[in-house]
Amino acid sequence: MNISVVIPLFNKAEYIERAVHSVLSQKHPASEIIVVDDGSTDAGASVVEKINSSKVRLLQQANKGVSAARNVGVHAANAEFVAFLDADDVWHDDFLSNIQSLYQTFPDARIFCTGYEFNTVEGKRAAKNQHLLENRGLLQDYFLACCNADLPITSSSVCIAKDSLLKVGGFKEGLSLGEDQAVWGSVACQWPIAYDKSVSVMYDLTASSVGQSPSDFEQPSPHIFEFQRLLDDGIVPTELIGSVKYLQHLTVMSSVKSNLLIGNRMKALKLLLTHPLLQWDRYRVAAFFLLIMPKSWIARSYMALKHRR
Repeated sequence: MNISVVIPLFNKAEYIERAVHSVLSQKHPASEIIVVDDGSTDAGASVVEKINSSKVRLLQQANKGVSAARNVGVHAANAEFVAFLDADDVWHDDFLSNIQSLYQTFPDARIFCTGYEFNTVEGKRAAKNQHLLENRGLLQDYFLACCNADLPITSSSVCIAKDSLLKVGGFKEGLSLGEDQAVWGSVACQWPIAYDKSVSVMYDLTASSVGQSPSDFEQPSPHIFEFQRLLDDGIVPTELIGSVKYLQHLTVMSSVKSNLLIGNRMKALKLLLTHPLLQWDRYRVAAFFLLIMPKSWIARSYMALKHRR
């Protein structure tokens, strides 16, 4: 199994060397490491140029966004499979070994993913997903696995067949959020996904969440409309339609939550009353009650709901 690694880079000079070295330290070596500098204004590109390895290749472009950077890296990749790593995340040294093992066990799969852990200011915690019932296996319903759980696939814990990625059109450029989830969803409708719950990736929230606040999520993530396109085009298998629609609903409810947490009650109310992708469930009903509650009480209520999941 030959694997090219693509790392999109934008103003992560502080972290990029750590990311690249985590790839170079893999027990199962990567064929190449392609770093795509997406118009960084810091010294990230210079850091990459100083890394002493013939496997590392630096590509540079004007700033076009992370999807464009990933697509450039995919087209430049020479291997049959492409793994992705964000510039501020880290692979444990067994990540590619676990991917290779999945490929040997599930050769018909076209996406392979592993477990991951969050690095936060409070420490590290493993991602939790109650929908992954076995330690490793085939993911029967990607969309259900995204519901009320940590995502089963992230852009740093995945390896995908290059031809399959190209067949679904690569990463949608112009999406402000969820561009990777749109890709995994498209592929999940057509090919098997193999997973291993072993934690092989560190998703560094202390780096990636800088400058992010609930106000960044006032509107539902636009990737749900890519899911709608899959539904409208008849690409979603019949047995997955219900899960796709419920995931769309939960994504809109996440935006309702963000608006409530920042005190934007009118936007939350408008979403609750008019958004066409919403369904009726306990989250929607509870949100109507939260509209009349004090702001401090809202945060406690959402925390209580989270613990009941």
